[in-house]
Amino acid sequence: MDRVQSPDDVAASIGRNVRALRRQRRMTIDALAAASGVSRGTVIQIETARGNPSISTLVHLAEALRVGVASLVDGDVAPRVVVRRAEQAVPLWSNTTGSTAVFRIGTDPPDIVELWDWTLQPGDAFEGEAHAVGTSEVLSVLSGRLGLRVGQAEHELGEGDTLLFEAHAPHRYSGVGPEPVRFTMVVLQPGDSGLVPPSAIAPATEGD
Repeated sequence: MDRVQSPDDVAASIGRNVRALRRQRRMTIDALAAASGVSRGTVIQIETARGNPSISTLVHLAEALRVGVASLVDGDVAPRVVVRRAEQAVPLWSNTTGSTAVFRIGTDPPDIVELWDWTLQPGDAFEGEAHAVGTSEVLSVLSGRLGLRVGQAEHELGEGDTLLFEAHAPHRYSGVGPEPVRFTMVVLQPGDSGLVPPSAIAPATEGD
């Protein structure tokens, strides 16, 4: 059974998280105070777990640090581990010839990372729409030969080849060899770099 956090535990978690987030933002105590409208003395008290901030104070600090209040209060900042078993990976695209795109696993926003497992039969193709600017894809061929068109540029990859491209233009994957091509695809779509989930908060070190 989980232990109920005492008020001192909560104050310590809030102080640790506020301090770590402030440092990730490269903000001084004075800068956080100015951005939040919370006095410098109150910020110091909160970071050193010497006070129990009001809801209003937490809201102002969260807004200034560009996180939700939960990110300040959450006492469990251990890295999250997600296991997605083979039987949970369901094709999200397929056609009648046996070509498939299987979504393996991905992260939550703001920063999105997705892992896909593709199989394209000989002569089959998939037209990919343009993604948001800043999105990249990494393709690595496990077997067969893969054709890739990005905009007007054509590329061909063989077994063991890996390619990274900026995916804000229309693109097309195709099986260009006599055998099916199987490849993995990693999609990286950065979100708002100012948003940090609780699991990403590193412990604060000594100093301002």
